[in-house]
Formats: sequence, C-alpha cells, structure tokens
Amino acid sequence: MTGSLHFQPLYPDVLGAITGGARISMGDLQFALGLFPQRAYLNQPLEVILILQSMVDQNMQVKVAVNLPPEDRRGNPIVVDIPRKMLTLGLRPGEVGALRLPIIPRPPTAPGSQFPVRVAVRYRTARPGRPVRPPAGGPPPTMLSVSPFKLQVLREVAFSAQAWNQSNEIVTAYFDVAPRVMPDRGTALKPTYETLWTHEAMTDELQSVEARVEDAQRVAVGLTRTAVYPALLEAVDERFASRGLPLHPGEAMAIAKMMTYTLDEGLAQEPGFSEQESRWFRTLCQVLAHDETVEDWDRGALAVRYLFEAVLYDAVLLGFAVIQPRLKDDLGSQAERIEYANRLLAWYAGQAPPDWSYVYLPLAMGGVVINELATLKTDNPWLMIYALREAQKGRARLFTGESVAIFDHMSRLLDKAEDSLKRSRVPRPDIRP
Repeated sequence: MTGSLHFQPLYPDVLGAITGGARISMGDLQFALGLFPQRAYLNQPLEVILILQSMVDQNMQVKVAVNLPPEDRRGNPIVVDIPRKMLTLGLRPGEVGALRLPIIPRPPTAPGSQFPVRVAVRYRTARPGRPVRPPAGGPPPTMLSVSPFKLQVLREVAFSAQAWNQSNEIVTAYFDVAPRVMPDRGTALKPTYETLWTHEAMTDELQSVEARVEDAQRVAVGLTRTAVYPALLEAVDERFASRGLPLHPGEAMAIAKMMTYTLDEGLAQEPGFSEQESRWFRTLCQVLAHDETVEDWDRGALAVRYLFEAVLYDAVLLGFAVIQPRLKDDLGSQAERIEYANRLLAWYAGQAPPDWSYVYLPLAMGGVVINELATLKTDNPWLMIYALREAQKGRARLFTGESVAIFDHMSRLLDKAEDSLKRSRVPRPDIRP
C-alpha cells in the first residue's frame, strides 16, 4: 500500500458542519435560514442569517429578497426596521459564506410569537457548472476561514430544514417579541457578508487529506461485513423510510448487503473498481483529516455516521456491474449509470421525489447477486430470498409501465439465486419469514 492520493477530494460540506445537516437545496446552490436570537424585545436587534453554499465550479450571482408582514394575526400593525429588502451578491466556485441582515422590531408592534420572516433566494450562473459537492453535502471541512468563536455562534442558530416537496421559492423563519421595550439606541443597520470557505482552501485541504491516506487504509481493513452490516441494515431501514420509501425487511437486507459488499471486498473483487478511487474511501480520508479520533470509532457507527451517502453512491455503480452479466438488457453506459446514481442521491438529499426504482435498481438486485458473499456466518442466505419473495407480492402493483421490467429482472435474479443456493446445498431454514 502507498500513502499517495490518486484522486481529488470532494469539496467539504461547510454548510452541514454549521447547521448540523439542515439545508435547503436548489440544485447548484444550497442554503440554510435562521434567526438569532429567536426572541427579542422591542428596539432590540436580531439577525436574519443565511448560510450560502455553492455546489458547482462556476461563479454565481445570488439574489435575496426579505419580506415582513405589515400586521400580526390579530390585525395589529407590525413595524420592523430593515436596512434593505433586496440584496445581490456573488459567490465564487464552491464558495461558502454567511449573510447577516439585522432587523429591529419597533413600537407599536404588539408582543407576540411566531412573527414570520419570509426569504426568497434566486441564483444564476454564467454557464452550467460541474458539481464539486455531492447532493447531501459530503465530508466535513478540515479548516474554515472563520474563528472558532464565530463558528460556535453560528452553530447555536436554529436553521431550517425542508422536505423535498416543499417550495424553495419562499422560505420562512419565525421570531418572538417579548413584552418589554428597550431604549432606542439608534443602531445603524447594515447587512454584512463573511466568507467561510473558498476553493483556494483545497490546497491545504488536499495536504491534510493526503496525510491521512495510510490511516484510512488501516481503518478500511476493519470495515468487514461483521462490523458494518448490522448498523447499515438499521440505517437503511430508517433512512429510506424517512425519505418516503418504507422498506420490507427483505428489501432492507438486500440494500444493506450491497452496501456492505461495497465496503468489505466488492471493490477489490469486481473488475474496473478500486477502493482508493471510491467515493467512500475519499470521504474516509477527509473525515480522518477533520477528526483523527474517528479512527477509534466502532466501524459500524463510522459507516453510518460519515460514510453512508458515499457508500450508497459507490454501491449503485458496483450494483450495476454485478447484475449486468446476469441480465440480457443493456443497463446503460458508465456515464448514464453515474447520472442515475446522482439522481438517486438527489432523492436521498431531499431534492427529488421518492421512486421505487431506487430500491431495486440496482441496489436490492445487486444484493441478491452477492447475497452469499455478504451474508454473516450466523445468518442463512435463504432468509433474504424468502423475505424478498414476500416483498414482491406486495410491490407488484407499484410497478407499471417501463418499471415492470425492473420487477421482472428482480424475479429472474431471485430464481437464479435460489438455484445457486440449491446447487451449493445451503440448507433451507425451518421457519420462513
């Protein structure tokens, strides 16, 4: 093994490191909206805070519009000073920054709760950009262009999150006005923008990551099926359900096995793949550069906490590779498979609606093909096959039109998997799910 790095690290997820993962996605731009403090007195300023994160390698113009209601729910007037209701700023490729817009509630505004601040964000790029971050954010940063104190203040802000089917056009945050009037100090209101990270930082980022390649190789050895499968199975079941795709037990098992195979031995076994060039290994290097104590973590917890999204991406590409020789249909070029993997990750990141195809093609189908390779010694590979047969009975009505082919492919793969288990004389369990 060598300590050299054969890939360019992904741009870090600065937004997620600040907000705890809360984000609103608009394709090439992600942002989070918060107010601090969320409870203020009359004549006391509070800030509208917008964290902006460019997802592409192009310059970007961002326009922000802030709207405050003229009256409360009881019809009482709301008076709020704001320096500007419309702002325009530029982001460089991959840049992350914090826009702060101070506002002050004034008399005769009546004390109350849930005063809305509605913010609209628009952006445009001069030309289409190449993605530099995965849809759900990617690995954490090793360094930021902001002091630890300012970073801690930003982390104390409650930022908004958003489901995929909610509008990105107007995002709303709320504040309360306490029943007390502070002295009017004539505070001058001025919006400010502070850069948190720029693409120039990738030079230092790369050096930090390269120093952790050998550590990552050492950690990777411990990402075995015994260590990661139980944690991945639980995470797959919970995360797919929370994103609109509740799984049958067999489906969760198959997807978790495909992801386990991707971490354990699959990239070394399948032609055309390399562990060091995988997205999950890149992410692991960056995670260790961010926090070296992660090396001591339980391997299942590490896979779920930091590597899940990257493994999901790699498992899609590996899944296509393992099912292609067993199916007659053309499953697309490598570029088309990458595009499909990106669409699946966009769903996972909350940017697209759920699609049952994401469960089966190629994740659960790949799990069927590598079932015997990724099964724990304490389990019987027949159990997943039985569970998937049961799942198919309930899923048949979901597959219509072009997606019927996916259902048929799954049936054929299950038939072949059963034949293989019979030829291998794997004993059938007495109890079937």
